Amino acid sequence: MKYRRFYRRRNPVVFAVICSVIIFLISVLLLDARLRPAVYELAAVEAYAVSSERVNTAVEKLLSSSAPAYSELIGINYNSDGAITGITTDIVKMNLFKAEVSNAVNREFEENSKTEIPVSLGTASGIVLFSGVGPHIEIDVGFSSSTHTDFENIFEDAGINQTQHSVMLNVETTVMLSLAGRRIPKTVETSFCVAQTVIVGSVPGVMVE
Repeated sequence: MKYRRFYRRRNPVVFAVICSVIIFLISVLLLDARLRPAVYELAAVEAYAVSSERVNTAVEKLLSSSAPAYSELIGINYNSDGAITGITTDIVKMNLFKAEVSNAVNREFEENSKTEIPVSLGTASGIVLFSGVGPHIEIDVGFSSSTHTDFENIFEDAGINQTQHSVMLNVETTVMLSLAGRRIPKTVETSFCVAQTVIVGSVPGVMVE
């Protein structure tokens, strides 16, 4: 006990440095414990935005290069008087195009399976004044996807005896985010107009596929 008092009395600087280091380490650990969940939550939000952008990019790229024409998907049948008797869809071509879209979206994630998401510590602190400021932490995020597509026919009144027919492609992509050892599922849903025309005449209430 006498030796301990003697040590403190003869080495106050060393004792102060040790205390400062301990206090600093405890502060860092407490700050890390508080910010870590917020940082990962923000990274997941940003990763979802990246996922949505990738889905849109993949589908729009495919539509711009090989979107089927309206006449390739839809057939309108008339009788001898020129009245519409039925509207049919080419289900084979539709299924082939759906498969192309699904493959294009999934390929987009396969080719870019990992990325770094920057997160501002100021934003993670939850203090509005510091939002978007301060140093950024790069969080590694992994992506994998599964895509389901389906067609939807929408008929809207376009004037007297006219109907606008839109062929919509609904894309639902389940993206699995790998973030800090956790797997977080996110669903990206979006729709694209594949083909559209205005039909003159009375449209039958039943579409035949």
